[in-house]
Amino acid sequence: MAQALNLEEENANPASVAAARRPRLHLPYVDGFRALAALYVVECHTWVQSWPNTDWNSALSGWLVPGDYAVILFIVISGFCLTLPVAGRDGTLGPGGAPPFFFRRARRILPPYYAALALSIAIGLWLVTGPTHRQFDISWPITTSGVLTHIFLVHNLSTRTISQVSVPLWSIAVECQIYLLFPLLLWVRRRFGMVAVLGITYIGGLTLNSWLASTSFIGLAPMYVFYFALGMFAAEAALAPPRRVFVWLFAVCCVLAFCAGFKPIVYAYTITEIVYGLLGASALILCAHHPRNPLARVAGSRPLARIGLFSYSLYLIHFPLLYVLWQHVALPLHLGRTATCLVMATAGVALILLASFAFYLVFEKPFLNRAAAVPTLQPAN
Repeated sequence: MAQALNLEEENANPASVAAARRPRLHLPYVDGFRALAALYVVECHTWVQSWPNTDWNSALSGWLVPGDYAVILFIVISGFCLTLPVAGRDGTLGPGGAPPFFFRRARRILPPYYAALALSIAIGLWLVTGPTHRQFDISWPITTSGVLTHIFLVHNLSTRTISQVSVPLWSIAVECQIYLLFPLLLWVRRRFGMVAVLGITYIGGLTLNSWLASTSFIGLAPMYVFYFALGMFAAEAALAPPRRVFVWLFAVCCVLAFCAGFKPIVYAYTITEIVYGLLGASALILCAHHPRNPLARVAGSRPLARIGLFSYSLYLIHFPLLYVLWQHVALPLHLGRTATCLVMATAGVALILLASFAFYLVFEKPFLNRAAAVPTLQPAN
């Protein structure tokens, strides 16, 4: 998703700024949150693949089936990382306006995306031997329209193509479409304030959701623009003085997200999504204001932060790799369902992590953009 965030420190001496390169302050907890979201999606798909019909383990299904919740966190983080560099200045995209911004986003997102698309197509054409009666069947067979819509990042606009090739790729189309709206969202923020951005995206998202619910355009996912706006709000709040309300908001969202795992009847899917969006935004604000709190330390731990660096690659290629491991490695071993699930969730995920890191080195790292200079976040006393 969005590029790993770096914060450039302020220097009291302007001459030294011009003479030397200023140090950068990295926010490892942002990478850690990406890692947690990506790992959650991988484990969700592993679970659904290994346990297509829940029985005694149904109590876990509420947390291990809805991988879309992790996508919401990715979207919130994108809004946070893209807004933070502009929040401390005049609120614009900088010199050149929108075209350089779109070029940087395309350079960052598209090369690994197209490489993952090619890998998924190759696996679908050469390694898919027939119906698996599992989640992989929704991605295959691959059609010409499915490939073309994926190339132009519009496959989410039709229910016939949204799940083809590789299911997780639908969210890349959604995020790229949100990027097209980012300059407009910044204009609304400058003209009317962040509250207006949240209000417009929330009301507009809910309205469009209801209109599109029974159409083939439901994959447009208009509420995700609101979750992106929550990330923008988190960036603005991160630069403001700390407020205790965000601590309470994070605590309340944690409780509600935990309860949502039991899927009570009173919880609507959209409401649960909003809870996860608020949870992600409040977590980012909390860690920005209190970088030494336990949440920031866990998320910023070295293992998670390192996985977060290649979490985009992990997200892109894990689904077809899961198929290869399940169909051509795990099943031939005839271990039984429980043992197969454990092997896939441990050794299988470990192999996917190694493959994703190699993919990152080849197809993602060479295209990383340089980190933008942004205001220094001041921790609370």
